[in-house]
Amino acid sequence: MNLGKENEEIEFKKSTSETKEGIQSICSMLNKNKKGSLYFGVKNNGEVVGQPIGKDTLNKLSRDISINIEPSFIYSINERKSIDGKSFIEVSFSGEQTPYSAYGRYYIRFHDEDRQMDNQMLRKYYYENNNDYSEWEKSDSGVNTANINVGLLKRIIDEANRIKRINYKFSTTKEILGKLGLMFDKTKLNNAGNVLFSKNRPVVLKMAVFAAETKLTVIDLNRFEGNVFECIEEGINYIAKNIKWGAEFSGKSRRNEIPEIPMEAVREIVVNAFSHGNYHSRTNFEIDIFSDRVVIYSPGHFPKPYKPENFAYDNLEPIPLNNIISNVLYKNGLIEQFSTGFERVFSLCHEQNIKYEYVETNEGFRFIFYRNTNNSIKLSITDKKILNIIENKENLTAEQMANKLEINIRTVYRSISKLTQNNIIQRIGSDKNGYWKIV
Repeated sequence: MNLGKENEEIEFKKSTSETKEGIQSICSMLNKNKKGSLYFGVKNNGEVVGQPIGKDTLNKLSRDISINIEPSFIYSINERKSIDGKSFIEVSFSGEQTPYSAYGRYYIRFHDEDRQMDNQMLRKYYYENNNDYSEWEKSDSGVNTANINVGLLKRIIDEANRIKRINYKFSTTKEILGKLGLMFDKTKLNNAGNVLFSKNRPVVLKMAVFAAETKLTVIDLNRFEGNVFECIEEGINYIAKNIKWGAEFSGKSRRNEIPEIPMEAVREIVVNAFSHGNYHSRTNFEIDIFSDRVVIYSPGHFPKPYKPENFAYDNLEPIPLNNIISNVLYKNGLIEQFSTGFERVFSLCHEQNIKYEYVETNEGFRFIFYRNTNNSIKLSITDKKILNIIENKENLTAEQMANKLEINIRTVYRSISKLTQNNIIQRIGSDKNGYWKIV
């Protein structure tokens, strides 16, 4: 029995001893045609020679495919028999989330060959497959220009002028929308214009605070609806309100509030989420605050096949998935043109010893800031003495503490800052008339 010839959608392997090569072929065919078939127990010329199939053969093959190809895709594995009774294996597969990788590398199909893609080929592949949302952005939203938040539009234009990213003033609403590329026709907005400036609350941002490291116990649940600018502001404020803030003392009676996660890094990730998000996804933008982490989720994919480090350290040009939306956010100063956002995020996290992680899911992209949950704080002798002063309700200034303990005032400031940041003490009232309390 002969199954024909190998081509861009069909590959033959003599046995499952060639599983690794077969998995590379699956990857290459997915990247070329988003579907294909792989056969084990078949020679290169299409002749069925048979394949021993034990009790666990198909299950092991399925595990190997699932573990070694990313992202996930649909496949089926079946035992077949030739007309002369020889058993062979058929793997049928399809997937839309290109590009796919096998064993961490990318392959593409050329006739009946699998070729590994280098960086130049990957970039060419990305642009040819047009993995962005540009067509959706330019499409008719069905929303009339009368639904524009004119006050917001004026503020955005004023700010863009102030930072010198545009050189025209606000004239009429339609003229400005036209210059920003947000009109579909003379009376209606395109989808980009709608999500950016509509008063119809077109974007959903889900926000929640949880008591522990899982979603079992909810402390606060919030569903916010607004346009992109409103959602960005709401998301940043929600995180700021629900994380811990400590104090840093820079001099007598001077107390600077310090967040446990650098807010500039939070801002960059929130803005990035809305800049690259898929606004017609099955999922919503989401912010989840757990006891050990803050998770910012954006529907849609990260520019494939790249990772945030590529833009932070490899001097890659920006790849906006929403060209129109990103351009407006750039003009307003919310994002930079040369992909410096992730570099700033990583630098800020490294400076403050904040662990972070990002995950590409089937539906979107998740960035995670880990909170400092280390409760085993080592207290110095000075720390303990200051706690004793506070416990005895001695309402002393830092200078008075230093005199009482006969130590340098800077040592007192460092100790108070440490105790505050670790939520051991907190300031009640003003710097001048308030007092310290043990938490």
